[in-house]
Amino acid sequence: MACTHVAFPSLDWTAGLHPLERKKTCAERPAVLIEFAPGFDDPNVCARAHVIYVLSGTLEIVLDDRSECFNAGECCWLDAGTAHRARNPGSESVVAFIASDFQLST
Repeated sequence: MACTHVAFPSLDWTAGLHPLERKKTCAERPAVLIEFAPGFDDPNVCARAHVIYVLSGTLEIVLDDRSECFNAGECCWLDAGTAHRARNPGSESVVAFIASDFQLST
């Protein structure tokens, strides 16, 4: 077993792949604190597994057949292979914690 401490407050924000995105990345694990500015609309489709916890704002997840919105304090699971992309439809920034590419134990 392992316990990895991630001090997000001490990490610097870095530019993301989209001009309206910035993030704080955990070097040891596939986890990130991410911020999407108002108007963020990722054109890229992702199929990685994620657990997403929204800290502030409203995050929209666009799926093949529908969109789901998650507000501050809400969480979602996206299984590997689920095509999705993220949007910020609101007027305030979205900040979310995202853990990716994990394996669930049974």
